[in-house]
Amino acid sequence: MKRIAKILALPLLASSMAAVSGCDRGFNLEQFMQESDIGLSIKGNYILRYDPSDCQIGFNESRNEFWVTDDTMANYFILKCRSFPEAGETVKADLTYTTDDDLKVRSDLTFQVTEYDSSAETISLWSQAGRIGVIVKVLR
Repeated sequence: MKRIAKILALPLLASSMAAVSGCDRGFNLEQFMQESDIGLSIKGNYILRYDPSDCQIGFNESRNEFWVTDDTMANYFILKCRSFPEAGETVKADLTYTTDDDLKVRSDLTFQVTEYDSSAETISLWSQAGRIGVIVKVLR
Protein backbone atom coordinates (compact mmCIF):
# COMPACT_ATOMS: atom_id res chain seq x y z
CA MET A 1 0.00 0.00 0.00
CA LYS A 2 2.86 2.41 0.81
CA ARG A 3 4.36 1.74 -2.61
CA ILE A 4 1.10 2.68 -4.35
CA ALA A 5 0.87 5.87 -2.29
CA LYS A 6 4.42 6.82 -3.30
CA ILE A 7 3.70 6.12 -6.97
CA LEU A 8 0.55 8.23 -6.84
CA ALA A 9 2.34 11.02 -4.98
CA LEU A 10 5.04 11.50 -7.65
CA PRO A 11 2.83 13.14 -10.32
CA LEU A 12 1.24 15.35 -7.66
CA LEU A 13 4.65 16.41 -6.39
CA ALA A 14 5.91 17.12 -9.90
CA SER A 15 2.89 19.25 -10.79
CA SER A 16 3.15 21.14 -7.51
CA MET A 17 6.81 21.91 -8.12
CA ALA A 18 6.05 23.09 -11.65
CA ALA A 19 3.33 25.41 -10.38
CA VAL A 20 5.55 26.85 -7.67
CA SER A 21 8.56 27.33 -9.93
CA GLY A 22 6.53 28.96 -12.72
CA CYS A 23 7.12 26.22 -15.26
CA ASP A 24 6.00 28.34 -18.25
CA ARG A 25 9.06 30.48 -18.68
CA GLY A 26 8.39 30.96 -22.37
CA PHE A 27 8.28 34.20 -24.26
CA ASN A 28 5.11 36.08 -23.36
CA LEU A 29 3.23 39.23 -24.29
CA GLU A 30 4.77 41.30 -21.50
CA GLN A 31 8.27 40.47 -22.73
CA PHE A 32 7.31 41.18 -26.33
CA MET A 33 5.86 44.56 -25.36
CA GLN A 34 9.35 45.62 -24.24
CA GLU A 35 10.61 45.22 -27.82
CA SER A 36 10.60 48.14 -30.23
CA ASP A 37 12.73 46.93 -33.15
CA ILE A 38 11.06 46.08 -36.44
CA GLY A 39 11.40 42.35 -36.89
CA LEU A 40 10.16 38.85 -36.16
CA SER A 41 10.61 37.13 -32.81
CA ILE A 42 9.52 33.59 -32.04
CA LYS A 43 9.59 32.23 -28.50
CA GLY A 44 11.90 35.06 -27.50
CA ASN A 45 14.45 34.62 -30.29
CA TYR A 46 14.72 37.18 -33.03
CA ILE A 47 14.48 35.40 -36.36
CA LEU A 48 15.18 38.65 -38.19
CA ARG A 49 15.68 42.13 -36.79
CA TYR A 50 15.57 45.06 -39.20
CA ASP A 51 18.90 46.87 -39.51
CA PRO A 52 18.79 49.77 -41.99
CA SER A 53 22.45 49.23 -42.92
CA ASP A 54 21.82 45.78 -44.41
CA CYS A 55 18.06 45.21 -44.61
CA GLN A 56 15.08 46.36 -46.63
CA ILE A 57 11.48 46.73 -45.49
CA GLY A 58 8.34 46.75 -47.58
CA PHE A 59 4.61 47.21 -47.36
CA ASN A 60 1.86 46.54 -49.89
CA GLU A 61 -1.25 48.37 -48.76
CA SER A 62 -3.63 46.71 -51.22
CA ARG A 63 -2.59 43.23 -50.01
CA ASN A 64 -2.02 44.11 -46.32
CA GLU A 65 1.43 42.59 -46.68
CA PHE A 66 4.57 43.52 -44.73
CA TRP A 67 8.07 42.17 -45.24
CA VAL A 68 11.65 42.53 -44.07
CA THR A 69 14.63 41.05 -45.91
CA ASP A 70 18.36 41.32 -45.56
CA ASP A 71 20.30 42.64 -48.54
CA THR A 72 21.25 39.13 -49.66
CA MET A 73 17.55 38.15 -49.66
CA ALA A 74 18.56 34.93 -47.93
CA ASN A 75 16.86 35.92 -44.67
CA TYR A 76 13.37 37.38 -44.68
CA PHE A 77 9.87 37.28 -43.33
CA ILE A 78 6.56 38.13 -44.95
CA LEU A 79 3.39 38.79 -42.97
CA LYS A 80 0.22 38.79 -45.07
CA CYS A 81 -2.81 39.93 -43.09
CA ARG A 82 -6.43 39.26 -44.07
CA SER A 83 -7.26 42.87 -43.19
CA PHE A 84 -5.26 45.93 -42.19
CA PRO A 85 -4.17 45.58 -38.54
CA GLU A 86 -5.93 48.21 -36.45
CA ALA A 87 -5.08 49.06 -32.83
CA GLY A 88 -6.82 46.84 -30.28
CA GLU A 89 -8.16 44.37 -32.83
CA THR A 90 -7.22 40.85 -33.83
CA VAL A 91 -6.30 39.90 -37.35
CA LYS A 92 -5.72 36.62 -39.18
CA ALA A 93 -2.46 36.37 -41.09
CA ASP A 94 -0.07 34.03 -42.85
CA LEU A 95 3.60 34.18 -41.94
CA THR A 96 6.48 33.01 -44.11
CA TYR A 97 10.04 33.22 -42.82
CA THR A 98 13.49 31.76 -43.24
CA THR A 99 15.68 30.11 -40.65
CA ASP A 100 19.34 29.18 -40.99
CA ASP A 101 18.42 26.02 -42.87
CA ASP A 102 14.74 26.11 -43.77
CA LEU A 103 11.74 28.03 -45.05
CA LYS A 104 8.78 28.04 -42.68
CA VAL A 105 5.14 28.83 -43.43
CA ARG A 106 2.56 29.36 -40.70
CA SER A 107 -0.96 29.80 -42.02
CA ASP A 108 -4.09 31.24 -40.46
CA LEU A 109 -2.43 32.64 -37.34
CA THR A 110 -4.42 34.93 -35.07
CA PHE A 111 -2.55 38.08 -34.06
CA GLN A 112 -3.57 40.63 -31.47
CA VAL A 113 -2.60 44.16 -32.48
CA THR A 114 -0.90 45.23 -29.28
CA GLU A 115 0.37 48.63 -30.36
CA TYR A 116 0.05 51.05 -33.25
CA ASP A 117 2.65 53.81 -33.04
CA SER A 118 1.29 56.45 -35.39
CA SER A 119 4.38 58.66 -35.14
CA ALA A 120 6.76 55.86 -36.19
CA GLU A 121 4.11 54.10 -38.30
CA THR A 122 4.92 50.77 -36.66
CA ILE A 123 2.48 48.05 -35.69
CA SER A 124 3.16 45.42 -33.04
CA LEU A 125 1.34 42.10 -33.42
CA TRP A 126 1.31 39.17 -30.99
CA SER A 127 0.23 35.56 -31.54
CA GLN A 128 -0.11 33.78 -28.22
CA ALA A 129 -0.53 30.34 -29.82
CA GLY A 130 2.95 30.38 -31.33
CA ARG A 131 4.47 32.98 -28.98
CA ILE A 132 5.22 35.02 -32.09
CA GLY A 133 5.85 38.74 -31.99
CA VAL A 134 6.07 40.83 -35.13
CA ILE A 135 6.77 44.54 -35.44
CA VAL A 136 6.21 45.93 -38.92
CA LYS A 137 6.30 49.36 -40.51
CA VAL A 138 3.61 51.00 -42.61
CA LEU A 139 5.21 52.71 -45.61
CA ARG A 140 2.93 55.16 -47.39
